[in-house]
Amino acid sequence: MTNFFSVNKPLFLSDIKAEQLKKNYPQTVMVDAFSRQIKELFFIDNPAYVGENKEAIYEDEVFKKYAAKKKNAYTNIYYSWNGHMVKTVRRNDYFRLKTNRNQDLITAAEQEKLSRFRAAVLGMSVGSNIAFVLTQAGISSKIILADFDELDTTNLNRIFGGAHQIGLNKSILAAQRIYEDNPFAKVTLLPKGVNEKNLKSLLKRKKIDCLIEEIDFIPMKIIIRRLAMEYKVPVFMITDNGDGIVLHIERYDLGYKKIFHQDLEYWEKKLQTFKQEKGGEKKISGGIIMDDIVGGAHLVDPRMLASVKKVLDKKLVSWSQLGSAALLGGVYITYAIKRIVLGEEKRPEVRAYINPHF
Repeated sequence: MTNFFSVNKPLFLSDIKAEQLKKNYPQTVMVDAFSRQIKELFFIDNPAYVGENKEAIYEDEVFKKYAAKKKNAYTNIYYSWNGHMVKTVRRNDYFRLKTNRNQDLITAAEQEKLSRFRAAVLGMSVGSNIAFVLTQAGISSKIILADFDELDTTNLNRIFGGAHQIGLNKSILAAQRIYEDNPFAKVTLLPKGVNEKNLKSLLKRKKIDCLIEEIDFIPMKIIIRRLAMEYKVPVFMITDNGDGIVLHIERYDLGYKKIFHQDLEYWEKKLQTFKQEKGGEKKISGGIIMDDIVGGAHLVDPRMLASVKKVLDKKLVSWSQLGSAALLGGVYITYAIKRIVLGEEKRPEVRAYINPHF
């Protein structure tokens, strides 16, 4: 008997397999997206008819011929985690439909180039928002997601999920959301998280065009950048800062040789201190984030700064993070990647402070 269950990705089914699934799982929700998609494609391929009475056009011979030509250009996609099966157009037509409203802010040639740019998003708190905004824009149709952690209720202020998904691995949760938006995406998962060995393997095999780093553990941040420097891959990062964010871009693909404005020797000494300070990792991490990453405590949102002190005094579980800031991070990283891929941004390093003040 066919196994119709996969929590990591949707299943593509022939008509025969789709019928078997409906028979075995009658509670499956059937969605015919195809009939609506053909109508949308008709106007994309025949823009001269835009603005005319749609119902009249659908009865016209020109549309009937178009629909007849496309009648078999579909596939069946089953999302086992939500119990839906969708009849939809195939990959190329889906991509045309999904990116049509991007034109001509993004041209068709630019969109194709952006779709081939392969991002790896490491850490799914802020990272899940970045991954979704990025792929929703038609960028990185092949993407890598890494996180060992599972969804908790306290994550729901900044990670799109629900009570029914508590306990699910965050990378799988993010992949499901991407696949629901674009079933033809190619998502590679690292559900045990990223480490030096698996990241080096991916970089060595040239599977990654950029790294988006959103990991809390300071030593791993440095390892990631050291490897990016070695394999000449740019690194992007968002740091929460109250309602705002700090955008970091390090263009190791252009030969940039520092990590957060400091030489490698500086970080070797810093990490040695980190190892020796047993039980004081949070204090050292807080100092590194404020001084080396953000650029000084005077640049940190006052309320966020106060929350860090409460964390160190064990009066608060964790420093503050807002879902709106996480989404803002997704917007700005998507914008930054678009500019870099299209050759519009060539600075070797960027640290930009974005505050949504009126």
